[in-house]
Amino acid sequence: MSQSASESERRRYGRVALKLPGRYMLSDGQEFDCQIIDVSPAGVAIRGPLPGDFGEHVVAYIQELGRIEGVVVRRADDWFAIELHVPSSRLRKLATRIDGLTQWRAEGTPERRSYARVDLDPEPTTVQLGDGRAFAGTLIDVSTGGAALEVDLAPPVGAAVTIGERHAHVSRHFAGGIAVTFDPDAAGESFEKIDAVGTRGAPR
Repeated sequence: MSQSASESERRRYGRVALKLPGRYMLSDGQEFDCQIIDVSPAGVAIRGPLPGDFGEHVVAYIQELGRIEGVVVRRADDWFAIELHVPSSRLRKLATRIDGLTQWRAEGTPERRSYARVDLDPEPTTVQLGDGRAFAGTLIDVSTGGAALEVDLAPPVGAAVTIGERHAHVSRHFAGGIAVTFDPDAAGESFEKIDAVGTRGAPR
């Protein structure tokens, strides 16, 4: 099991102003669009229509950062801050990603992706083709807009596939795997469908 980052590790990273859109889910399952105000690998401030309560567990998908989660430690009428629960293995990746975004914004360099992705620990899933055939794959990164998978069998570019429970099309090949773009009517959908690309769709 991954261990949360130590307090000394977390203190090494400063908070930076970075406005990014996203969507968050409160512990009762309510979901809302949001914008983060500032962020560090230790915590994030979120502006949204319904702030979480102190100590409440919150999950968010933030464009260009991916999935984050933690507990509410500060709140106001239209924003709240969460302390992130980040394993040590991901803390450095998240810090590098935040630094890169800050630098790109300062230099006026646009991001290549509409939905930048976040690296994951490899996670099994299922890739289903349009004719019903299915085979195992390994999810290596995901966003609300698409995913990358390691696969033994690579469907052709443009092929319709289902990853877990998400409908998508193959957008490109890379050595040992494929990248897919989720269908437009699925991009930005609920947390349940975003999460459904992973283990719940994998063969047992």
